[in-house]
Amino acid sequence: MKINLLKKLKNINLEYYLLGLILIFALFLRVYALGSPPMWIDETISAVASKNIIEHGVPVFDSGASYGRAYLFHYLEAFFILFSQSDFNARIISVIFGILTVLFAYFIGKEYSKSGGLISALFMAVFYLEVFYSRQARFYQLFQLMFFLSLFLLYKSKDKKYMIWPALVCFFITINTQVAGLVLVPFFFIHILMYNRKHWYLSIIVLIPAFIHLVSVLAVTSGVDTAVNYISWYSGYTSNIQYLFILLIPGIIWGFFKNKRLTLLIVVPSLMLLFGILFVKLFALRYMYFFVLPMVLYSSLLMAFLYDKYGKWIMLSIIILLIFPSNLIFPYTYVNVIKPIDYNYRDFSAPEINYKTIPAYVVNELKDGKIMTFFSPGVEWYIDSPDYVFPYSMNGIGTDTISYNGKDVYSGAIVTTERPSGEFYFVADNFGLSKLRPSQKDKYDLIVKGCENLYSNRDLAVWHCK
Repeated sequence: MKINLLKKLKNINLEYYLLGLILIFALFLRVYALGSPPMWIDETISAVASKNIIEHGVPVFDSGASYGRAYLFHYLEAFFILFSQSDFNARIISVIFGILTVLFAYFIGKEYSKSGGLISALFMAVFYLEVFYSRQARFYQLFQLMFFLSLFLLYKSKDKKYMIWPALVCFFITINTQVAGLVLVPFFFIHILMYNRKHWYLSIIVLIPAFIHLVSVLAVTSGVDTAVNYISWYSGYTSNIQYLFILLIPGIIWGFFKNKRLTLLIVVPSLMLLFGILFVKLFALRYMYFFVLPMVLYSSLLMAFLYDKYGKWIMLSIIILLIFPSNLIFPYTYVNVIKPIDYNYRDFSAPEINYKTIPAYVVNELKDGKIMTFFSPGVEWYIDSPDYVFPYSMNGIGTDTISYNGKDVYSGAIVTTERPSGEFYFVADNFGLSKLRPSQKDKYDLIVKGCENLYSNRDLAVWHCK
């Protein structure tokens, strides 16, 4: 019995052992201290939406507003929250999608090169943005995976016609997760007419989301001046990864000559969406995150092509590219995560509000009293549902983006700029405070005038008002 087992293990390709080790290490990097960092603001929105799925069966906030995006993500997140309402459980679904992305990189790499699968998976496993976004209770990791998986399955459907069906499933999940997925529409439309003529009617079906979301897409677009500013803003995030662009371009060119159709299906939609994001009214690094996959993929494939051609002499270069720009050597500007992390990525476009350091006795006081705040999802997730919410604009446009039929869109709390009667607590997060117009700031100052400061950290202050 033992001899037969040993024979079977020997027959397993060494490549699968190495892939298994890469996936295990990728999992370790993503689950290490997963529940330690506080959630940034959008994470708490998703967490509250998923918690409400458990309570109501659908992602609807207490105000009655429906959260009609990323259904797959939020229902799966709700499944894990069902076992424990913790940051770890809220984030674990993104960890799973992150591991699947590493595995997916392996399969794409294998389409190009014998060694391309392992090398692509290795660099995807440790690339810092892949690690950070796989540790968030937010759906950007799902969007990246579904965006490129839909294109990969579409590519496969030329020879394996049945693949068009899972490709379409991923296509619609992509669009539901992020409306930016609409950039896939023309590629599905053309590919179906060219290679899936038997199912020509599907080319009409893929046009439906474009008509449904056309107005919402136009509503978030901006002018050329904004795009020019965004180029400089986004480039500020690339100082530590500029060497990857040097590897990326020859990697794409070499990849094109090895597999033209797959390269075009991955690169062209990516560049179109990358260009389109420059014209979105709001700036955020997370909007560009999807592009990490082709960037890491083709820079890794260049090393794989060189390894296939020149053999073990290239191995030293691969090790240097893996270790030298890692957090073992550069603790602040690293590109690869080799040593596990226990904090969030420092991204000003993804503000963090740390409720986790509020002392237990203050939290208990807050739970027993009336709470007023700016940003309610964080308060609801870490403390309790607030009673009052001070209106402000989350995106800086206008003066109020949180009201829904006179209530706070997330918690259903009363929206007011007046001081509540009686004793209450004001949990004033700096994110909301920074969004107030001068006249709103004056009203806030009147509310907390004469109140006792129970606790403060760099993200918030807790006022006790009598």
